Amino acid sequence: RSCNPPVGNLATGRTPVTLTTCGQNSTELYCFYPDQNLLHQVSHGCGQPRCTKCNANQPDNSHLPADMTDDFFANPISWWQSAQGVHREEIRLDFETEFYLTHVIAVFKSPRPAAMVLERSQDYGQTWRPYKYFSVNCTATFGLQDDLIEEGSMCTSRYSDAMPCTRGEVIYRALSPANKIEDPYNLEAQDLLKLTNLRLLLLKRQDCPCHGSGLIEKPQRFAHYAIYDLIIRGSCFCNGHAEECSGSVGFLRERGSCVGVVHGKCVCRHNTAGDHCEKCAPLYNDQPWKPGDGKTGAPNECKKCRCHNHADSCHFDLSVWLASGKRSGGVCDNCKHNTEGHRCQRCKPGYYRDRGKPMSSAEVCK
Repeated sequence: RSCNPPVGNLATGRTPVTLTTCGQNSTELYCFYPDQNLLHQVSHGCGQPRCTKCNANQPDNSHLPADMTDDFFANPISWWQSAQGVHREEIRLDFETEFYLTHVIAVFKSPRPAAMVLERSQDYGQTWRPYKYFSVNCTATFGLQDDLIEEGSMCTSRYSDAMPCTRGEVIYRALSPANKIEDPYNLEAQDLLKLTNLRLLLLKRQDCPCHGSGLIEKPQRFAHYAIYDLIIRGSCFCNGHAEECSGSVGFLRERGSCVGVVHGKCVCRHNTAGDHCEKCAPLYNDQPWKPGDGKTGAPNECKKCRCHNHADSCHFDLSVWLASGKRSGGVCDNCKHNTEGHRCQRCKPGYYRDRGKPMSSAEVCK
């Protein structure tokens, strides 16, 4: 049957790139309201704020991009934080090869943005297309209808409320009810799910609406984005021909983060080959390559060419395929052992066939 690798967190072992980081040039002061205040005392205001400093070069005071993608069970209170006063921020994750996306979860330490866009690239960052727009007012911000009103719209207000002021989530599901895909390996599915890069554009900050006390006369110290966790669920992209993957060329994982890494090179089955099982193995080109059928479960295995053990590879020839009534299109390459023909089925001129040996024998032509 067709098969697919397990889903994991694509962000594990990979470090996002951001435009800014708190304290990247020098020590910065910032303020925040402790989580317990915001989670348990919202009705009574934010409580007393806390102020401290950040410096990207001091481990105890740094909040780096890698803190978004570390192990959230081992490091539940690590986070990335932008520089103070930024309005537009970008978080980008670049993959070394193509992957399949299932969903994205961002857990914010600061209030969620009033406007943001989730985008993907399928050509290593050359071009970008939106997955979803997020805004407190889709029409005013992006000129789009809210999907709470019009199902299937590209914009939603569902995850743009400032409350909760911390640990608010932004969630995107690639295979939502609006995206009705029956076969996850067909071209329509690939256009939606396949990606080489992912980025979040944070376009508009918003403040926590509760009323605090203390240093509220310095609101600029609260003017930043902060994210606890960025979780990108997906799998390696194998066209339905693999159920496990190994490390691909060009991938340098974060030090100490080998557990849970989703690798990108497919361990191909069904006589297929390539990083994504996107072609038939060298001696299995007797029929056109096809992806596995995710709807019916048909594996669509590649068929071995009949080369009588006299060739190491073959290629698919459309004219041969059509002439055979679409039964066989393989043409053997570089026939050995003094044989020739589409199937290495006859002896070269000047050689005779030894009828006492099978056609597959290396000594059949003398």
